[in-house]
Amino acid sequence: MMKPEDATAKRDSTEVEPDSSVSKKQKIEDEDDTSMEEESDSDNEGLWSVDAEDDDDGARSPTINYSNFQDPEPEWDKDSYDGYELEFDPDGREGFSSDKAYAEFREYKTKAFENRGFLEDPFRSIYPILDLDDLWTTTTKRQYLTDIASLCVKKLNEDKRLSVEVVSIVRGTLKPGGGWKLYITFMAREYPGGPLVEYQAKAVDYAGHKIPPFPILCRPASCIP
Repeated sequence: MMKPEDATAKRDSTEVEPDSSVSKKQKIEDEDDTSMEEESDSDNEGLWSVDAEDDDDGARSPTINYSNFQDPEPEWDKDSYDGYELEFDPDGREGFSSDKAYAEFREYKTKAFENRGFLEDPFRSIYPILDLDDLWTTTTKRQYLTDIASLCVKKLNEDKRLSVEVVSIVRGTLKPGGGWKLYITFMAREYPGGPLVEYQAKAVDYAGHKIPPFPILCRPASCIP
């Protein structure tokens, strides 16, 4: 498994500020089903809430605390960020020492959210995988990420009849839980001899290895909305 310092890097500096929320446009259903990301509830139910639209019968779905939001069970070619948008509380400026500090906070948080986990996002407990040439059990972290990215590419090729090939790893991030949710950025060729294209792969590697790693998505980085 990964060295503890990688999974916990910068955890102590993570700040959760009640100045923004992530709202989902569509109705949220069964978001609390079994997940690899089990986290405790927060004492402040208003932090980073996800508000669902009214159900068909007029009853309002419960507010979900974004800081403890559990992604639904993974399914192929489904990005858990889809349908969400980042919103900032008009009163969120309170608690910051200056307008500049608040603006920098908003800029950082917006960039992290828009990158959908493929860059460090401490607000969702997503941390960088450091020192890719360090040992990961019996191989290096770089080789481990290559293997996981190749698994996602294999699924992509089978699903869409393509011939994408992993060339090199650019970076990786992970979200710890009952295993790892891995976000891998890599360079690929879409056909033999083709130009290098930046790709992204997302997968779950479960703890205990009782369940094989599950590929979630694979796409060109330029496909992020």
